[in-house]
Amino acid sequence: MKNYLRHGFVFFSIMLFYEVAIAQSPAISNGIKLNVKGFTVKEAYLVFDKDVKVPAGNKVKVNQDVILKIILTTGFKEVGGKVFPGGKEKIATITGETIMESGDLFTDFDKTGVSPEAAKYIAFKAAITDVKNKKSYVLVSFRVWDKKNAANEITGSYKMYIQ
Repeated sequence: MKNYLRHGFVFFSIMLFYEVAIAQSPAISNGIKLNVKGFTVKEAYLVFDKDVKVPAGNKVKVNQDVILKIILTTGFKEVGGKVFPGGKEKIATITGETIMESGDLFTDFDKTGVSPEAAKYIAFKAAITDVKNKKSYVLVSFRVWDKKNAANEITGSYKMYIQ
């Protein structure tokens, strides 16, 4: 269930993931800013491959995969036992220059939908493959929405700093 897109400086994918969520109070970490309408977010955080949490400063190496995980408890409207998520991501330099901007990465599921349980676990993956100014950061912004209930969406962003 992965779509891969390579565009210049960024390697990017989005996926639905299954995992046992840790039972704890809602947690948003890594400086992730969220604007949530119609969804209930349990957690949002960054990890490297193998679920190693990204340290608080969001410092990453060139070519290192960073995965934004969003765990939801509610939000998608069910139609015939399925839900229809939308998702996209944009990565820009500190000056606002767009490095990468995806379209809707869930179009493969527009006709079939996905199970409501699978849609509770959303992940975006990005890696900076080249950077001119390592003292700077990139701004990663994202959007998740419900294609069957336009009022429900999550928008947000976080910064990644290059080591």
